[in-house]
Amino acid sequence: MAIQSIRNVRGNSFCVDCDAPNPDWASLNLGAVMCIECSGMHRNLGTHLSRVRSLDLDDWPVELSMVMTAIGNAMANSVWEGCLEGYTKPGSDSTRLARFCK
Repeated sequence: MAIQSIRNVRGNSFCVDCDAPNPDWASLNLGAVMCIECSGMHRNLGTHLSRVRSLDLDDWPVELSMVMTAIGNAMANSVWEGCLEGYTKPGSDSTRLARFCK
């Protein structure tokens, strides 16, 4: 039930980074969901920047579920991408995210 409520948050039907459909990974501290490819890039950033967890494979205590449903991809992107005029988001087949995050 908690996982479905996370998936139903506005913007969470697509990856926060590349817009791939049906993401099944999440960044706990960013409050956003992402596809498996982008989750690997977030893991490479380090846990001090993005703590990645699977929506399907990991346990979700009520507190973490509440954070994820309170934020979501739409709100996260309005903050993290709010001042990126002229920037084009990478697509699901792009390698630009890897270069951007290094």
